[in-house]
Amino acid sequence: MGGIEDEWNLNLLLEDIEYSSFAEFEICFSNIHTAINTLLDNAFKLEKSKNTKFTTESYDEELKYLCDKNKILKQELDALSEQISKKQLQYEERKKDVKLFEQEIKDRHEAFLMAKKNYKKILKIYFTIESKDAEKETIFIQFFTEARKESENYSVHLVKDTKLGHFQILSTTPNLEEFKEIKRKLLETNDVPGALCSIRQAFKTLKSNKKHNLL
Repeated sequence: MGGIEDEWNLNLLLEDIEYSSFAEFEICFSNIHTAINTLLDNAFKLEKSKNTKFTTESYDEELKYLCDKNKILKQELDALSEQISKKQLQYEERKKDVKLFEQEIKDRHEAFLMAKKNYKKILKIYFTIESKDAEKETIFIQFFTEARKESENYSVHLVKDTKLGHFQILSTTPNLEEFKEIKRKLLETNDVPGALCSIRQAFKTLKSNKKHNLL
């Protein structure tokens, strides 16, 4: 089970993502560069047999041959240049996605740290990813006090759509009267911190009514 730590080392993860994006672009660019050099080398290599056949009367044919060869070479170079432009654009878009992902991780981390700081005297939160596949993650979150850990007595199961980034509440333990309303709001807003705050407040009310220690 994982916990919300005071410090997370995010640099290694983010550097790996950025390095992977650059390495992929660098390999593709190197391949295209090699293809261009090969085209240039082949374009200026004429067979010796053709050179010996050229006479004064065949200059027009030679000129036409070179012009046609030049047109073909230009078309191939234009095609390779277009590939380079597309790969460059893809690389720039990938860099933007990495920066957005980096900011999203930092924002979520700061939000969790702020929540922990504000509630450290009355609330602890532990979480773990119980299952994960290509389409979704099932997340378990548990609430407990510093004085006494109540194993799975106050907990939430969430499911995350890994492609869209949307969250849903699967269940709470114990069951809450407000469950349907909190679930509906989360579907509309995708505001996970807000949903967890609402669930926590509902747990507090439930404990108060049962005359337990407040969360």
